[in-house]
Amino acid sequence: MRTILLVGVMAALTGCASSRPNDGSELTAGPRLTTQTLVGADGGAVGMNMVNDATAVGTLVQGTADVTWSALQSVYASLDIPLSFRDATRRTLGNEAFRTRRRVGSVPMIRALNCGGESGMPNAETYDITLQLSSSVTPTGDGNARLQTLVQASARRPSGGSMNDVRCTSLGGLENKIAEMVQAIVAGK
Repeated sequence: MRTILLVGVMAALTGCASSRPNDGSELTAGPRLTTQTLVGADGGAVGMNMVNDATAVGTLVQGTADVTWSALQSVYASLDIPLSFRDATRRTLGNEAFRTRRRVGSVPMIRALNCGGESGMPNAETYDITLQLSSSVTPTGDGNARLQTLVQASARRPSGGSMNDVRCTSLGGLENKIAEMVQAIVAGK
């Protein structure tokens, strides 16, 4: 019975893992598969695969794609996020392994990420965070721009007691801050 149940759960999760086509109009992250071990009341252990599929937060900006692209680069600089990639042709930039702790610019990690918690304290507040950030700007048909930001992260206990990373889920705080800052710059031009 347990095997049949596990096969059913695995089939459902596999269905959830199908990725949407990426034609360049939307930033998406490929599904991440992690395995959790669950121990039943009888002491038997069962492995369960879980899928985490991240999606970008999109915002319409009242300005051209070129002006929005310029503002986006200024925002990353003002948040002290160094760029590990920048493609001016596709208007995409970001950092694939930005390490930080407690905040990015003025955004506290507890507003940006949920990494679980221990002893009543959110891990996002106390753990070392590795962010994968990417933002892109695309023109819209009406002469404005669409800004998308994708944030993925993992966290690690700073004491080094456990070398296992904890996967984090974005709460949207960092994506929204980037969008607000870009919109403020574009509105001022």
